[in-house]
Amino acid sequence: MVHVAKKCVICARLTSDFSYGVDCCSACKMFFRRHVVAEAQLKPCLSGNQACAKDFLAGCQFCRFHKCLQSGMTLEPLVPKLPFEELFEIFSDFVRYRNRILSDYYPSDPDLKVSTILFFKKLKYKQRNDLIPMTISSWIYISSIATIEFMKKLPFIYLAKSSDQLILVKSSFIKVSSFSAAFRAYSSDQNALSFPDGSDVLPFTPEVKLFQLDTVSRISKFSALLDLSETGQILVSTYQSVYSNALFEYCMETYEKFGPCRYTELLSLINLAEKHLEDVNNYFVILQLHGMDFLIPELVKEGINLI
Repeated sequence: MVHVAKKCVICARLTSDFSYGVDCCSACKMFFRRHVVAEAQLKPCLSGNQACAKDFLAGCQFCRFHKCLQSGMTLEPLVPKLPFEELFEIFSDFVRYRNRILSDYYPSDPDLKVSTILFFKKLKYKQRNDLIPMTISSWIYISSIATIEFMKKLPFIYLAKSSDQLILVKSSFIKVSSFSAAFRAYSSDQNALSFPDGSDVLPFTPEVKLFQLDTVSRISKFSALLDLSETGQILVSTYQSVYSNALFEYCMETYEKFGPCRYTELLSLINLAEKHLEDVNNYFVILQLHGMDFLIPELVKEGINLI
């Protein structure tokens, strides 16, 4: 059989290989495989604009990887399909990291933005002073920071373009933070959100009653957004499929014949997360109407579209 040399769709070198759905040279094939399988973070773009010309792709990990995605290289078959127990342990480590920030530390910078948290390699924290009481403003601030720090560890976030990272995180971190708080309340047999010492996060008044309503039952899930770039949508849809399959396998293993029903029930909670975000927006609108918008950190405003 005669192999006709073609141009690699990524770097334009001559090749007779066909791998991961496209004509590509062995160097680009191994580069793509290495970063997906190892889930290794990419080095920053050499030019800084995340759009290096083809002649510079070999030296820019970031642009080369996204060129691979844009050229049609299939991502999902390479994503590690870990046993559910291992995947659960990885995410448990992420959650423990988030909880450690939340319970023991406070950021040195009192006015962080989403972009700063995402793109600074390491934020500075100081040990929390238990003598200073936690307020709703300071609590939602540190909770939002801890959640974004958690989300930075997800491969479909750190492999994405910076513009896509901002879209994904800004649209989701309030829901993820709320779900984490709700799960903690549920695990402690509480019917409302509270600070670690057990005191109510929100005083029970008519203005905030709608905010607490059904909060404990919220859950969040990432979905591809229309304004994501092409590669951003590929990353989100791929990892969404991987995680959904893992959840389905868990449901089948745990609930056996009731597995499909349980899986459907869990996915049906997605709408509740959206409704909860509406409640959060309504709550902060009420604060503004009462001249109390000073309680809302600028970081949180980014997540609820109040800026």
